Amino acid sequence: MDAIPIIYVLFIARWIHFAALFVLFGSSFFWFYMGREQSSAGYGGLPRTRRATIILMRVAAPIAAISGILWLAGILANMTGGFDNVADPATLRLFFFQTAFGPVAISRLALLATAIAVILLPMKDRTRLSTLAAVGALLLINQAWLGHAAEGGAGLYGALMIAAYGVHLLAAGAWVGGLPPLLFALVEERNFNPNEARLWTLDTLSRYSVMGMVAVTLIIISGIANAGFRVAGSFGRLFDTFYGEVLFAKIGVVMAMLALAYVNRFVLMPELRTASFNGLTQARTLRRSATFELVLGILVLAVAAVLGIAPPPQ
Repeated sequence: MDAIPIIYVLFIARWIHFAALFVLFGSSFFWFYMGREQSSAGYGGLPRTRRATIILMRVAAPIAAISGILWLAGILANMTGGFDNVADPATLRLFFFQTAFGPVAISRLALLATAIAVILLPMKDRTRLSTLAAVGALLLINQAWLGHAAEGGAGLYGALMIAAYGVHLLAAGAWVGGLPPLLFALVEERNFNPNEARLWTLDTLSRYSVMGMVAVTLIIISGIANAGFRVAGSFGRLFDTFYGEVLFAKIGVVMAMLALAYVNRFVLMPELRTASFNGLTQARTLRRSATFELVLGILVLAVAAVLGIAPPPQ
């Protein structure tokens, strides 16, 4: 089998896997900055949002596991030149126990199995979401050893590459992965009485916005660091290369997301705060804007999936 189908498998698996892990981490983490009055005692303030989030977790966990296995299969196929020997016991034994990828892959499979178990076992919602947030975070960090960030070696330079990549993914996961429960909350809050709906909507958006500003700051700093590592400090190497083109495309989509976030935070939210007629029009516009922001986030993940399999220009 030639290399093109393997590349397609790696791209699709990475894209779906990124999305599922962002949901596992970001959507679980969402409940930890929503505030005591919205997230205490079984999340009584937003019961429908909490139930929708749990359902989303039940979908995301198996998708993360399946796409994660497919991604590992793509890595193995890329190493062996095709999918013909992926299921061969000798090849699997060599991959898992005699390569640098092996321990990372084993720990990753264990974390994915843990996510499935957390979804299936009976437990309180707070415990379930806390555990999934932790497992999702570990999976995002673990991912660094399967990509370009692992090329820095075992010294301080390599550790900094892993740290920058891990911070980048965690911040992006909190931002993009928090959008689905945010939309669930905005939809549920429109069913409150008009004045209460406006107050809850403003409170929810304000809390998410504070988290988002911290996440975006970390994304920008770690993103610059990651790009610097990929080009060995010479940013001119990003021009006229496929890697650079994909990176600039990713930056463009992220800038569009930032523009939407800016409008939401500094234009639409103040309008909702001072609007007459209980701000129903402004709240509806905010829901649509957040939906479009999520669509752009999914597109960013697709571009990131391509970036992860593109050869860096250093």
